[in-house]
Amino acid sequence: MTRTDEEETHSKEALLRETCIMLLCGNHDNIIGLKGICFRDGPLQLVLEYAEQGCLLHLLWTLRAESKLNRTVLVNKRHIFENMMVEVCCGLEHLASMKLVHRDIAARNILICGKGTAKIADFGLARDMYAVGYHRQDGRNDLLPLKWMAPEGLKNEARFTHKSDVWSFGVLLWEVAQLGRMPYSGIETAESLYDALQNHFRLPKPQMCTYQRYDLMKQCWKFNEKNRPEATSIREQLEADPNGFFYFNQAPCFNAPVAAVGAPITVV
Repeated sequence: MTRTDEEETHSKEALLRETCIMLLCGNHDNIIGLKGICFRDGPLQLVLEYAEQGCLLHLLWTLRAESKLNRTVLVNKRHIFENMMVEVCCGLEHLASMKLVHRDIAARNILICGKGTAKIADFGLARDMYAVGYHRQDGRNDLLPLKWMAPEGLKNEARFTHKSDVWSFGVLLWEVAQLGRMPYSGIETAESLYDALQNHFRLPKPQMCTYQRYDLMKQCWKFNEKNRPEATSIREQLEADPNGFFYFNQAPCFNAPVAAVGAPITVV
C-alpha cells in the first residue's frame, strides 16, 4: 500500500469515527446538525447544517479590522460575542452529559448559524479547512491543535476528558478577547508547550477584557484537570458577567505581539 493509499484509508476511517460521534451527539441547539450521510457514487459524504455566517475565527478577524477604524464597534458588538460563549458552554454541557469529548474547541471550529447562534462543529472536518493552528507530532498521522490542548493531552499517553475541553474553552475565551490572534506565539512543539505549562506559564491577560474574565480563563487552565470548573459553572459565571470582553480601562494596543515563553507570559 502506498503512502497515498494509507492516507486515504486513514482519512476514511477518521471520517467514519467522526460521523459516529455526531450521531451519538443527537440534536442540540449549539451543536452543528448532521442532516444526512451519502454512501453512493464515490467517497462518504456528510450533509451538515448550513452555517451562513461562517466560523467565529473569521468574524473575529473582520471585527479586528473594523475596530482599527472605530473601536466603538467592539462595545456595540460585545453582547453578540458574550452570547456566543454562553452558547458554546451549553454545547459543552451537552457533550459532557453524553460522555463525549470534542478535543478541538477553538474559534475556527465554532460555526455561526441563523441570526448569530454559535454551534460547535469540526468533529474531524475543520482541520481539513484550516491548517492554521495544527501541528503534526512525530510518528503520528493526525494533525493536532497543540496550542488549544490541555497538558494531559500533550503527554505521550494523550489522555482527554471533558475537562480537556474546558481547558480549550479557556483558550477560546482568550481568542475572542484577542480578536482571533494565535495563542502561544513562538511555541511550536508539544514538548516546549508542556514544559512551559508545567512551569506555570499561561497566556497573558488580554488588554481588552476584565480581570474577572481573565480569572475565568485561568480557572480553565488549572494544570490538574480535577481543579478545572465544569462547563455549567463556566456558563453561570459568563451569564453573571456579561461585559467581560472589549472592556477599555486603558488604551488598547492592537498591534502588540502575543507573548512567547521568553516574554512575560503570566505565571500562575
